[in-house]
Amino acid sequence: MAEDATPIPSTSYLPAQSFEENAGERIQSLGLVRETFHGMFAIFRLSAIIYNDLEGTIFKPAGFSLAGFRVMFILWIAGDLEQRDIARLAGISPAGISSALNTLERNGLVERRRTSTDRRLVTVGLTTKGNDELATAYHAQNAREQEVFGSISPDDLHQLVDLLQRVIKAYPHPGE
Repeated sequence: MAEDATPIPSTSYLPAQSFEENAGERIQSLGLVRETFHGMFAIFRLSAIIYNDLEGTIFKPAGFSLAGFRVMFILWIAGDLEQRDIARLAGISPAGISSALNTLERNGLVERRRTSTDRRLVTVGLTTKGNDELATAYHAQNAREQEVFGSISPDDLHQLVDLLQRVIKAYPHPGE
């Protein structure tokens, strides 16, 4: 350990808040900007909480993953799409999309068709069962969203969404 590094207190249980405070101090000790660390840390932490919650309580019991839900949601909004377009819109790698589609297709939730003269291109669409399963899962997710955001006023929620959209817009998107 570097001489100037202050160790994190040794304890069998370190609450997330204490961990974040200790991490912020370590970040600042390197001469880095503590506030931006806290912003990113909060986003990562919230993302993990949401992902684990929705995956475990809604999507896995419904028979698909969060990635599978994203694929189905995109198809529900946009209609039939080529596999590569789904990957782009979902922000999922081609291998990840292929894996999600394999599971969704095996469960009868999507179907793949070759509609182009280019045999490499595959068009994907929701099945009737997929549409029904998506609607059921989204009702459960929306109920969870209302539970999570119920303590925030509509004006505060609008401000939160606006701030997050500004971060998304400012964030570098390699390859776009």
